[in-house]
Amino acid sequence: MGSQEFVKLTQRQEEILLGTLLGDGFLEQNGKNARLKIDHKGSQKDYVLWLHKEFKSIALKPYQIFVQDKRNDKVYNQWRFATYSLPLLNPWIKLFYRNRRKIVPLMITELITPLSLAVWYMDDGFRRTDCKGIYLCTSGYSMKEQKVLQVCLKKKFDIRTALHFAAKNVRIYIPSSQADNFCNIVRPFILPRFSYKLFDPVTTEDPHIRGTEMVKFSTN
Repeated sequence: MGSQEFVKLTQRQEEILLGTLLGDGFLEQNGKNARLKIDHKGSQKDYVLWLHKEFKSIALKPYQIFVQDKRNDKVYNQWRFATYSLPLLNPWIKLFYRNRRKIVPLMITELITPLSLAVWYMDDGFRRTDCKGIYLCTSGYSMKEQKVLQVCLKKKFDIRTALHFAAKNVRIYIPSSQADNFCNIVRPFILPRFSYKLFDPVTTEDPHIRGTEMVKFSTN
């Protein structure tokens, strides 16, 4: 197949692409054009196959590899796939990369949708087990870029967040008071295998169900 056969992404593909690029998905320049690469651990095979189905019109077949961790000699399996190298992905690599480093586009608020947010969460987020809080693993971004994401979440979805530090890394935290709003937004798009990442819908005004931890927000 020639790359010119693929003219543009569908709206749904663009929203999913945005979400996975905020998470673990990455683009690379391959000759004149860019390609998307997806790589997840073996336990997330179903998710990789779902992403492949969404990009099937422009993607090569998914495959499994086995990688040995030299630190403990354990062997882990991963599932991967890549798209064709296509001109239609070139604007995306220009948008999300500077000097081969992934960045957060300043116009992210204009681009992100509930589906994008859900894919981002499935890709690279988790819920706490000790309270009703949620993390988005954003430590790969600069502090400035994380603040751009905080503003994006507040402006687009009315979700207030904080930045939490751990082992010299910083990531976005969605506290108990915001968790229901976040879950309600992403719930329609979360795959069944990731339902464990969601909190059950609130069916009572009992304040104990909503969580009680105090958080100092770092942005409005």
